[in-house]
Amino acid sequence: MRPLLAGALCAGVLAAVPAPAQAWDEGQYWGFADRLQKRLDDSWNTRLDRYNAGSPSVDTMLNANELLIHSAAALRGLPPSHPARADARARSIALQLTQTPPWIETVTDPLPGSQPHAPGWVGSMHSIRSGQHLVVDGEVTDGLAMAWKARDALKLDDNTRTLIVDRLRRVALGPYWRYPTLRLNQINWYAEVYSAAADATSDMSYLQRDFRGQLLALIRSIRYPKPGTAGTLGPGMQFHYSPSSPPRAQLNVDSAEYANIVASTNRFYDAAVARGMRPLPPADEALLRRWMTRVLAGYWTHSGYLNWDTGFSFGRWHQTKKLGLAQQALIGMAAGGRLTPSSQESAWAKWFLERGFELYERRLPPDEGVAPGLFFPLTPHPQSDKQALLGAARIGANAARAVIAGVAGRPDAKPPSLYSFDPATGRLAVTTSRYNTAITAVTHGAYPYGGIDLARLFDSEQEVAGTLGARQPASFGVVVRNRSGRTRLVTARPANDDGGRRRPLRLLRAPLGVGSAGTPLRPFAGPFKSLRVSGMARGNGASVRSTYTFRRKEIVGDWTVRASTRNPRSAEVLFPSYGGDQAAVWAILQSGEAVRVETARPLQGIRGFWIQSAKTGYAVFPLDRVKGSVVKIIQPKKQASAPNPGPTLSVWLTRRVTRKRPVMFSAKLAIARSVDEAKAALR
Repeated sequence: MRPLLAGALCAGVLAAVPAPAQAWDEGQYWGFADRLQKRLDDSWNTRLDRYNAGSPSVDTMLNANELLIHSAAALRGLPPSHPARADARARSIALQLTQTPPWIETVTDPLPGSQPHAPGWVGSMHSIRSGQHLVVDGEVTDGLAMAWKARDALKLDDNTRTLIVDRLRRVALGPYWRYPTLRLNQINWYAEVYSAAADATSDMSYLQRDFRGQLLALIRSIRYPKPGTAGTLGPGMQFHYSPSSPPRAQLNVDSAEYANIVASTNRFYDAAVARGMRPLPPADEALLRRWMTRVLAGYWTHSGYLNWDTGFSFGRWHQTKKLGLAQQALIGMAAGGRLTPSSQESAWAKWFLERGFELYERRLPPDEGVAPGLFFPLTPHPQSDKQALLGAARIGANAARAVIAGVAGRPDAKPPSLYSFDPATGRLAVTTSRYNTAITAVTHGAYPYGGIDLARLFDSEQEVAGTLGARQPASFGVVVRNRSGRTRLVTARPANDDGGRRRPLRLLRAPLGVGSAGTPLRPFAGPFKSLRVSGMARGNGASVRSTYTFRRKEIVGDWTVRASTRNPRSAEVLFPSYGGDQAAVWAILQSGEAVRVETARPLQGIRGFWIQSAKTGYAVFPLDRVKGSVVKIIQPKKQASAPNPGPTLSVWLTRRVTRKRPVMFSAKLAIARSVDEAKAALR
């Protein structure tokens, strides 16, 4: 996409002139679903006549998503040669989902940590005593609703049809689901249940009374949070998982996955209005459209992956099954309904969705099986092969959902460079066609990385260029030491916002304004050409100001280190790699020769560096050269959020940082997948 005109950017206008895009058509959506279905076929158990992951927390949802795929394929009239078209399997699953288990009429012995309720569904297809959760009921009702729409094409018998109607009606009328019952702010599950009940019973009161009531409850939680509580959105429209908790609660720092999960309510809004639900007032629809802009620009990258930070830390971070749930918000926006901010953003959402499908397919093993349950090998909260199956089924079902929603027939467009900034927490998310990154200044202790420097750096295919998210020395940032070498200040450490009184990160230049923590419900999010942000860290006799300028192809970092004590300080700037033994640091000399950096050497005579990570990398081009600077290599130890760190380049500046002699250093960073690309970037 050609860059937007500067005037349009400053006005916050999202119109853009797209380059010709290869939009997926329906055949490509089904082609993707078919290829994924072949990988899932191994979990079909002919004796049980259903899919069997062998997990009491997975089996019901796995079958519900597979039912949706097979039913949508039948509804669209795909020939039996398509793996997604499996009418006999769909008939068997639909009937079994209406039986006990997983359907239950009463709760007798609930599992600890579960969400017991009746009527409803449990997570296991063979044991009544298994976990319950809103997502189980939501996914089952979504699958059964699709089977109901395809009932003639599937040739469902009268008994199965009767049971589907009965189950969908009774669960929607149950005390766990009937408005005003609401868990937190997660109205998306309720939207699934109400929509399915309306489909099967033709009773529109589920939409007119219950769904509209939940939408208004969400609006109230956004506009009028109770004193001392966070409400659903912050002043920059970042998401609060626990709206009744204080704004600075750990879960309320933001959650990319749950923000999208709740935003996926947009999938059901237009159909509900078309079937007689009174629309929200125009001001409320406009509020939700502004939030959708924040969701699109703040949580998605050009690779089709989440720009992922979450208050749940390792409990949700980089889980494939959560990506499958989050993608459904893109489906709603790509469909271009009343809650989609603009036609341009609809096209961008479709582009993100399709790139996400391509990304998932690149993660597949060569011959058989599905992608791992974690996109990156994080050890604190591992995901089993069974969870990986659920993730695959959800993503495959999203292709089917998109087809039924009409997304396949709509245009897509490659988004321009996008950003989002939250004044209250100092979170800046940036994605361009070349890289994506974020700065997470305030984390409320939710995850073990953050600070005023880059939290991570990925290339356009979501390969780790710098770090996945880490602490010093496997991080970007500055380390200040005293004369004896003891660490006195580190910028790769989450800042304290003093209860909201101090902002450690500020926008200096942005197309939609720089914002303040008191700005009510305005997203500082959208396209940009040039973006500038600055943060300050202080402590133990020193201060560091980190300033970044973001452009489409490059990032320029500027660091100023000052001492506030008579005792001099030393400073070093860190540039990490990722990939263990596959990573290295190369110095590109003035002659053009590239040599591996293994021991300390002067910065003088070096034009720049290629930081080589396992599958990609980036170039570092120093713009300022402090006299006497030395470069060296640090090999970090493994961390929970940096499971496979490579060597870190340390640019050691000086031992003579004093009150009167601050030290300044700047460098340009650009993605480079090879040393030749790094040389080209330096030129």
